[in-house]
Amino acid sequence: MLLRLSLFAMLSCCCTTLCADDDKQKSLAEQLPRIAATEPADAPGTFTVQKGFKLELVAHEPAVSDPVSADFDENGRMFVAEMHGYPFSQEPTKLFPSGGGKKDAGIIRLLEDTDGDGIYDRSVVYADKISWCTSVLCYRGGVFVIAPPHIYYFKDINGDDVADIREIVYSGFRRDNVQGLPNNLKWGLDNKIYGAGASLGADITNRGAKMITLGRQDFRFDPIGEKMEPQSGGAQFGMSFDDWGNRFLATNSNHMIHAVFPYEYLVRNPYLPVPSVTRSIAKEGGAAPVFRRSPAEPWRVVRTRRRNEDPNFRKRAGTERFAIGYFTSATSPTIYRGGVYPDEFRGNAFVGDVGGNLVHRKTMHPDDASFVAARADQDVEFIASTDNWFRPVNFVNAPDGTLYILDMYRETIEHPYSIPEDIKKHLDLESGDNRGRIYRLVSPGMQRIQPPKLGEAKTEELVANLESPHVWNRQTAQRLIWERQDKSAIKPLRELLRNSKSELGRLHALYTLESLNALSGDDVLVGLNDDHPGVRRHAVGLSAAAAAKSAKVRKKLLSLLDDDNYRVRFQLAFTLGDIKHKSAAEALAGMAAKLSDNPEMQIAVLSSMTKNAPAIAVRLLSDEDFRGSDRGGALLSQLAGIAGSGKDRSGTTKLLEAISKLDANSQSAQWLMLRSLGEGLARNKSSFEKFLKGDKKHKVPEELRDRIAELFAGAQQAALDGERSESQRKSAVKLLAYAKFDMAAASLGELITPQTSTALQIAAVEAISEQSDAKVADVLLEGWRGYLPAVRSAVVEAMIRSDARTKRLLAAMSAEEITSAELARDKKQLLLNHRNDDIRGTARKLFGDEVASDRKKIVAAYTAALKLEADAQRGRKVFEKTCAVCHKAGDLGVQVGPDLASTQNKTPQDLLVNILDPNREALPQYTTYSVFTTAGKTLVGIIAGESANSITLRRAEGKQDVVLRAEIDEISSGGVSLMPEGLEKDISLQAMADLLEFVRSIKPQKSK
Repeated sequence: MLLRLSLFAMLSCCCTTLCADDDKQKSLAEQLPRIAATEPADAPGTFTVQKGFKLELVAHEPAVSDPVSADFDENGRMFVAEMHGYPFSQEPTKLFPSGGGKKDAGIIRLLEDTDGDGIYDRSVVYADKISWCTSVLCYRGGVFVIAPPHIYYFKDINGDDVADIREIVYSGFRRDNVQGLPNNLKWGLDNKIYGAGASLGADITNRGAKMITLGRQDFRFDPIGEKMEPQSGGAQFGMSFDDWGNRFLATNSNHMIHAVFPYEYLVRNPYLPVPSVTRSIAKEGGAAPVFRRSPAEPWRVVRTRRRNEDPNFRKRAGTERFAIGYFTSATSPTIYRGGVYPDEFRGNAFVGDVGGNLVHRKTMHPDDASFVAARADQDVEFIASTDNWFRPVNFVNAPDGTLYILDMYRETIEHPYSIPEDIKKHLDLESGDNRGRIYRLVSPGMQRIQPPKLGEAKTEELVANLESPHVWNRQTAQRLIWERQDKSAIKPLRELLRNSKSELGRLHALYTLESLNALSGDDVLVGLNDDHPGVRRHAVGLSAAAAAKSAKVRKKLLSLLDDDNYRVRFQLAFTLGDIKHKSAAEALAGMAAKLSDNPEMQIAVLSSMTKNAPAIAVRLLSDEDFRGSDRGGALLSQLAGIAGSGKDRSGTTKLLEAISKLDANSQSAQWLMLRSLGEGLARNKSSFEKFLKGDKKHKVPEELRDRIAELFAGAQQAALDGERSESQRKSAVKLLAYAKFDMAAASLGELITPQTSTALQIAAVEAISEQSDAKVADVLLEGWRGYLPAVRSAVVEAMIRSDARTKRLLAAMSAEEITSAELARDKKQLLLNHRNDDIRGTARKLFGDEVASDRKKIVAAYTAALKLEADAQRGRKVFEKTCAVCHKAGDLGVQVGPDLASTQNKTPQDLLVNILDPNREALPQYTTYSVFTTAGKTLVGIIAGESANSITLRRAEGKQDVVLRAEIDEISSGGVSLMPEGLEKDISLQAMADLLEFVRSIKPQKSK
């Protein structure tokens, strides 16, 4: 394979060299010939498939076109969502302001194999006149369909296979970006329907009534009661489950993501900040290399030739000069869950890359609460086509136990804004909207099975199908038993739970009993005693109701504290929080002391500690070894923050008592917990000063007030003690953030001087900024002229966190005490787009003319950089000075913006646009948000993560703020990219040429 790639590279190089002069004489239109489609009969010959597998064409145009999602009903009929209208919106949007795309062109098609030969020979339009449809799912003889802004329910009731019922069940999904639409409805084990929410968010109504707001989150709903709930996640196109309910997602440039923390557990504890609810699990990195076989499309050839016209770029060896590339258009990671392939393929993940015309395969390996997903096929892809039109957008585990591949089959799959304007004029981005293919993936020697028609099956047959090796049988049988609510299924289900040799059969028996409201305490005990850890884990998850009534169930649950399987213990940590019994709280304290060395386990334990947080913290404080350990300190700190944020003033007082009475050897633990308590009290719009005063209902002993005062005095003395270690002084400084203002100002102000180390000065700046007193601004600005650049940056960061301080900063600039050059460009952008009219107006007077409004003109002027001789080493220095605060290249910089390895597939002209006109194509995940807290803070950054209780904002230098939803007063976004405009002021033409050369040399980072 490597030899073939090398040969391809040499031939491409020769062709590029020999034809370059001729191409220069051609018009751009002549350089961009159309690619011819491969007719269906010839399509199989375009594929290379590994391990002896092959592809069989089961449906193609005109019977189906633009397939992006499919589902099979109980009789094996296939419903397909056809996303006609891609990629143009029918209404004006920011990324497509002209609008005018095809109006309501989406179709739901019904395909049927009438003669049982495995080929779908009957095609009917089941429903039409809907917009971009991205998903279809069967339910009660009809289908749910996502077609933003709606989720519909369609059903045929007169037998002509055309939907008569057309109901809008939910509305409110946004349509701003075709790459950020909700998609991929899937049944969960819990008989709820899950969907990928993607990146645009939604304000959901249910049949006209307001329901929920979704951020960058996934969702699930009960199709009977129609209640919709957020779910952890939020990626782009694709979502699937494995057999054990683990859920997997993808973005364009991160092809394997696992949703680790369930929303329903995190939401119980509104005071628990969780920076990220997902984990990137690809061993080779999210934007890993891919090995395509298809030639570059003509527009990519033009781009490559433009690169090669750069003499420095041509000197570089390797495949970077050719269209090999990395994951930049990953779709639909799907776990194979059938039973007809060899055992080694069961549980493998299959991922499409529509830009590379390939299907990638991964093996999945458990890693505590998550997985490591490793490339299964070395130096090749499992499926690769020479046909540029092959666009594998989705996969379905089919009734015959195989994997079906949905091929949208388009000449071009790109967002219109991702293609250079001059090239785009010569492309037809809708070419192929009347074509599409669906393939069956077949293993060597595989005997095709005839799936049963479960819609006609009796209850006993449905129960038996819960043991099937094929997920379609199990999932459909469970759904039908639940839909029918046939109580005659209970007895055989219990027999299955106790006697089945199939662990998956026993798993489905548990959930099907639960769906019939028939899961007894004895049934739960059977599951808790199961030999398979997956069954035990799910039995734990289903046990809360039984545990409330049964001492036997509680006893068995507590015995699982010592289970040898991590995931059983992980689930137990969540479930204990739903059990209102003192033994559960005691068990949680035991888990915290024994098992919380893993960060994910720590979050699980903390999610279950809400009202009992102060009491558990007091108990754990008595364990000297625990409170002195790193993991103990981290967990106690979190518990203290939860306690301070809560309403249990009596419990918090008892915790303060326990903290204040620790011996002198526990000073670091005291400071850490007091600091976290201070943070929690601030969320409650309180402080130590207010809390310790008490009131009529809450009395605080005077001796406790005295002991807390002594602790703060000790911290003040330590912070100013030059004989102490810097780490001790920083710890003391962080506590002083929550001291009385006079104490904080006196001690912290004394530290913000050149005589103090830069790190300690920054810590003091950050600490004093937590104070709400109006005099904070004076303390911060007093020594401005003597501050080093890093300290100035910290001071500016602190000043812009409140409107009052921001005005004081701008006043200092107006008085020329601070110059415009002393503000970083991203801070200027923030002020120029500030929500406060006075701040925005003043900023525009001060430095509004620094950023030219005509960004296209700036980009045009900088195209001259593309012709300059460039040097990557010089470019590295430019990157380090200008870009490293938000981008990572190897060990240089921090990862805030997108993975720069994905820019390997961009032209230099594209990169110029991204750098100099960042808002032209700003993606939702990299636009800035401003969060205004109830305490008066202003926090700004991109949303790097959302949990049930918190939002994580990430900004320059990789700094981040985890903001509890409970303390958010307002959140807004003007759609402005985190990348500031005006970088031309900092980067010359030559520096830009060098920077582009360096950026193109960046390789993807592997996951650790």
